[in-house]
Amino acid sequence: MTRTSTAVLAIAACGALLSACGGDDSDSAAPSPSAGAVDQAVDNAKAGTFVASFRGAFPKLAEGKDDSAVAAIFTDTCADITAGKSEDDIVASTEQRASGASHEQAQAVYQTVKMLCSA
Repeated sequence: MTRTSTAVLAIAACGALLSACGGDDSDSAAPSPSAGAVDQAVDNAKAGTFVASFRGAFPKLAEGKDDSAVAAIFTDTCADITAGKSEDDIVASTEQRASGASHEQAQAVYQTVKMLCSA
């Protein structure tokens, strides 16, 4: 198994854990957060998962990038997916976003982001 395939599997496992985390449905005296706050927290958690996974899978690509720059790769790619752009166009854009990513690496990033965006 290649390192990229291993990275995608590891990221998929993180995403599955993230999507499986549900709230406690029992009644509580604490006020519940607004839907917008919950959505933002989930988006932040997904971006954080991506950042950690990207840094682990592609240390050379992450070198010199702060967390917000890596998170931007996630958010921009997710926006392209949501907008319905073609996979080929998104992968090509990801090669540029990740500055120096090979086509295989950009494809792995695309697959990861696609999975996290839909979770």
